[in-house]
Amino acid sequence: MGVANLPQSSYPLIMAMNGITIKLSDTTLRQLRHQARETGRSVAALVRERVEALPEQASESVFALTSDLAGSLAGGRRPAANTRRKFRRS
Repeated sequence: MGVANLPQSSYPLIMAMNGITIKLSDTTLRQLRHQARETGRSVAALVRERVEALPEQASESVFALTSDLAGSLAGGRRPAANTRRKFRRS
C-alpha cells in the first residue's frame, strides 16, 4: 500500500484546505462532471480553479467601480438632500 502521488497543484503544501458544501443545478453538475472526465481532473479541482479565478474587481468599492461616471450626469442646482424640517438633524 502506498500514498497517492498527486500533482503539486492539487493540494499545495503551504495552504490548508477547508471543505464546503455547495448546491448546483443538475445541468451545472453534469457539465462539471463531463469536463472533469475530459481533463482527467476532479470536479472539486475544477470548482476550486473557478473560485480562485474570480475577478479582482469583485473586491473593489462601489466608488471605485463607478468613479468614471462622476460628473457625467447633469442635475439641478438644489441639493439632493431633503431639507424639510422633520428631516433636519438637531
